[in-house]
Amino acid sequence: MLGYAHAGGFRDGPRPDIETIARYFSVPGDKLARVAALVESADDPKILLLQNQNLDAKVGAAVLYSSTWSRSYSKFGTPYGMVHRDFHYQVMFSAMAVLAEVGCDRMRIDCPMPGRPWRTDAYICLLEATKNIRANMGQGLSVWLQEGEYDLTVIETVDHGMASFALQEHRPVGISPYIFEGLNMRTVFVEKAADALQKVSGVTPSGTKG
Repeated sequence: MLGYAHAGGFRDGPRPDIETIARYFSVPGDKLARVAALVESADDPKILLLQNQNLDAKVGAAVLYSSTWSRSYSKFGTPYGMVHRDFHYQVMFSAMAVLAEVGCDRMRIDCPMPGRPWRTDAYICLLEATKNIRANMGQGLSVWLQEGEYDLTVIETVDHGMASFALQEHRPVGISPYIFEGLNMRTVFVEKAADALQKVSGVTPSGTKG
């Protein structure tokens, strides 16, 4: 089954295709617009799951996830605008896991910074998340990018030289499911791996004893 992972919003506001997505999944357009706005404006990253009740539909499910333009990203990252790999890894892993849980084995992943091409670190995080999803939820899972959202040179450089990139030890992913306005939602708990390790050792990120 085919599944899509869409960024929740754009830098200058909501997705321009939100009404099209709403019609496809038989959700009132105003409701989906409100929830998509929540995905982008919440303090913690969010994931919204949409499932198509039409078994003959080309796309069986889609998720909207908090983008790089979201409030949660701006709170997590200092300074704003850098690629924060814990955020990207955990949000993309969670989005893919939700799609896999409902039976999607083919996934198209949108750029987490819509309006800009994939950045190297974000793409590395996608590969890391894909590797772990395949290991835990199905080796046959296939993932591809939206045409026009990437610089082929960047993609080929990462694909051919993955072993030379410094992979990051990510904090384990935490997800809390809930229902909001009748729709399936997830909250993703993001924390920098270094901060999590310091807390475990009894030292706060500021260097003082907890």
